Amino acid sequence: MVRKKPVATLLSVIAFMAYLLSGAAVSAQPDPVAVLQGMSDQVLAVVEKDPDILNDKTRMRKVADDVVVPNVDFVLFSRWVLGKNWRKASPEQRKIFISEFRELLINSYLGSITRDDYKNQTIRYKPLRKDHDPKKVTVEAEVEQPNGPIVEVMFRMRLGNSGWMVYDVVVEGVSLVATHRSSFSNIIRERGIDGLITMLEEKNIGKKSRETATSSDKPE
Repeated sequence: MVRKKPVATLLSVIAFMAYLLSGAAVSAQPDPVAVLQGMSDQVLAVVEKDPDILNDKTRMRKVADDVVVPNVDFVLFSRWVLGKNWRKASPEQRKIFISEFRELLINSYLGSITRDDYKNQTIRYKPLRKDHDPKKVTVEAEVEQPNGPIVEVMFRMRLGNSGWMVYDVVVEGVSLVATHRSSFSNIIRERGIDGLITMLEEKNIGKKSRETATSSDKPE
């Protein structure tokens, strides 16, 4: 059996940990493991009740826009991805990059997710690994797939005003932050930060156009 690419797998995993995060965060913040466990249980219940949602990009995009986006720390995510280039970027460049990078991740997730990514999957969380920063933790987990190997996942989380939020996901040793930092650094060296932003804008516009065309081709 062919094993999924790590990046595609971690994009699928993002939905488990991001869905309904705001509902799990309360004034007395639960620990990160409890937050993630509660989210995964709720998402699996939604998918089991309505599995067709995974094949409906329009509905899944609304879930991403309404639920995932507000509950992932995209500012910290973006800072880590740009690395030293974050300091070189102007406030306006940072603002646009965060928006386009967020859209890129959503598009990548929507383009890779399938019903098999959720069907009969279970997630087991390991004891919490604390960071030297009390507002940061790493949560390790194992994702069991009915027709595939166990996938090792790490959620890097930060405690903010809205509760514990994810700023990186590592699947089988492959970090989402590190993967994009490497490719983006090469683009910045060749085309500058504006060149990277232009590339992301063009990629996102192209993806949205293809989604629109696909939706219009569906029978009424």
